[in-house]
Formats: sequence, structure tokens, C-alpha cells
Amino acid sequence: MYLITLLNVLAEVGSRVDPLLREFGFHRMQATTPYERVALGRYVALLEQAAERFDRPFLGLDMGARFGLEELGPFHALFRAAGNLREVLDCFLKFQRRWQTHTLLELARGPETSTLSYRIQDPGIWPRRQDAEFTMAGFVLLTKQLARPRWSPVQVHFEHSIVGREKSLARFFGAPVLGNQAANQVVMFNQDLERPFYCATGRQDQRLHSVLECHLLALLGPEGAASQDIATQANEIIARRLGRGAVDCDSIAAALDLSSRSLRRRLAEEGTCFRNLLQEARQARAQALLQSLDLPLSAVAQGLGYSDQATFSRAFKEWTAVSPRRYSKSQG
Repeated sequence: MYLITLLNVLAEVGSRVDPLLREFGFHRMQATTPYERVALGRYVALLEQAAERFDRPFLGLDMGARFGLEELGPFHALFRAAGNLREVLDCFLKFQRRWQTHTLLELARGPETSTLSYRIQDPGIWPRRQDAEFTMAGFVLLTKQLARPRWSPVQVHFEHSIVGREKSLARFFGAPVLGNQAANQVVMFNQDLERPFYCATGRQDQRLHSVLECHLLALLGPEGAASQDIATQANEIIARRLGRGAVDCDSIAAALDLSSRSLRRRLAEEGTCFRNLLQEARQARAQALLQSLDLPLSAVAQGLGYSDQATFSRAFKEWTAVSPRRYSKSQG
């Protein structure tokens, strides 16, 4: 939770922000406790309401523009000790589930470009435009600070509509920006990820990086996945892979270091099965994506791993008894 960044951006409204903080269960003193955990839904809702109440439609973008390495505390030193941007992203992936639960953060590498994806998994947390724009803007600013000031991504994607905001977003990111996508994403050239940082000094930085990482892992504690039931762990993997990789019983079992037979048996012991988990994950994701009225059904189908729009539409109607187009209109 980066409450201090929000307060800095809204400094001109003064004490008028305090009633809003209390309304969502926050107070200013929390800005001084960076490791305090809060409910993600309340934090995202706070950003949305602040943007509306104080007429700051680009609040998240403004927060990202103010975000610096010093905001990350000891992670500032960890990232400075990294050799290149890919090492920084590896750290983000390693610590992300300790920072923020119920979210997806992953890096997919292609032949020429890599894509960093960020998405809140809970479909009930919506709208979430300010959080998405803050996260993408903050990442791009950090990359400029670490790599080179004039760096820019290849493309930036947002899951929400950007109608009327295209020029402002493209100007900030210095790249084409697309809305109504399956996730919030930054597309980068692989060569930019591998380029050594000008501040890296070799072996000493590598040793410092390892020591800092060890201490921060101990400070933040374990992810806790081992204490989750198998159904919950399988759900998280399915959600991460929907539309991005193989989502079948064999591949999910392998990710959990189980045989397919063992996975089926343990799911049965917990009162469910793989087919139910996959269907529930697809339905929840579909309903979340369809809340954006401009999102093409073909993009929704792709984001759920369906081969075509017609197959998705039939499945959605089986779940809800209405077509995806009618469901989308009902959300308006």
C-alpha cells in the first residue's frame, strides 16, 4: 500500500482528504508504516473515490509520476544492486505475493519482446483504473530511473477502457497505449531487459544483492502457499495461466509437483474436481472482463483460453443462462 504517494499527490487538498481516508478505514499515520497489510479492495476503492471526489481523473498516473526508488525503502538498494532490468523483474516476481495477495504479476518472454502483466484476480474489485495506471506508470518510472531516463516501452495495455484518455496516456508512456485488454501490461524489448545498468559494478553488487534479498525475504515472511489447500493452490495457478498457457489437469498437477491422479484424488477429498475449478475460474474472469462494455468478445474468449468467440459464448450461456453480450449490457 503506497498511501504516502497518494497523500503527496493530494497535498493541495489538505485536510479535506482525511474524511475520505476514514470512510475507507485508513488514517494518515499508516503512511509511516510501510509493511502494514490492508484489504486490497478498500485500497483500490479509496483511489477510485479520491479521483472522483477531488476531480483527478489521472490520479493513478500522477501517483506513478511521483513514485521513486526511495518509496521502496530497502528494496531501493536491492534493485540498485541488480545487474539489469531482468534481474529487477525477477525480484518483483519473487516478492510480489508477499507484498500483495490476490494479484497476478508475471513476465512472459517472446522472441524479441517480453511482457510484464499485472492484474487483480478478484473480479469483485472493480473499477480499478487508478490502481492499474499507478502500477504501470510506477513501473515505467522505476525503469527509467534504473536503466536510462529516455527509455520507453514498446506498448502499454490496460484492462479498462481508455476512451478519451489515449493521448494523455501515450504522452506519459512514450508508446502506443491500448485499452480493453485482458490484463494491464508493459511490453519491452528483450535487449532492454538484458542491458547492464550503468550503476552495476560486478561481483560486489551481486554479493550485496544476494545478502539484501535474503534479509528482505526473512523480513516479509513466507508466502504461506504451503498452508493453503490444494484447491486454492490449483485455483491460483489456473488463474495465472488462463489465456497464457496450458490449463489442463496434467499441467496444473505438474506445477504442484503432483501426478494427475494424485491431484484428482486430493481435489476429490476437498469436495471438488479440476473441471469445476476451471469452470469457476473462467466464469469469474469472464464476468470481470465483461464489466468493461467496450471489450470485444473475441478478446474475452482469448483471455480465457478459448479457441474462438462462439465456443466461449456457448459456455457463458450455460453458466449464466444469458449471452455474454446481454450480460455486458446489463452491467451498464
